[in-house]
Amino acid sequence: MKWPGPDGYWASDEHDLIDTERVHAWISRESYWAEGRPREAMLKAIQNSLVIGLYSASGTQVGFARFVTDYSTFAWLCDVFVDSAHRGKRLGTFLVETAVSHPNVRGLRQVLAAEPGRSLYARFGFRQLPRPERWMERPGLTP
Repeated sequence: MKWPGPDGYWASDEHDLIDTERVHAWISRESYWAEGRPREAMLKAIQNSLVIGLYSASGTQVGFARFVTDYSTFAWLCDVFVDSAHRGKRLGTFLVETAVSHPNVRGLRQVLAAEPGRSLYARFGFRQLPRPERWMERPGLTP
């Protein structure tokens, strides 16, 4: 699918449009949550996720988000990123809005992990877990 956005930008869930090298560079070098993520891990994550690419009017990829989901009960929004050269244009808002309203996940329980106080996500209904003490983590070896 393709969604029109502000100022000629647009989003798509087509895997074939994802610039995997660009996404890997953003996530592994510029994100605070996955610095150093190996290329192979990022490629596998893209392959096995519902992905949303954000593109300029010329078709250059300028952002990315993905859901880890079972398409039935649960969707984890992660790796949300907008290239620094394109920030300040409300593209993050457009990307998150497109992602959370995607027809394959819009009715599911959605979660994410983000720095506290990120008002962008609160605008779309994300809030603190009601019972965080019930959640546990088993850290993996891959960032």
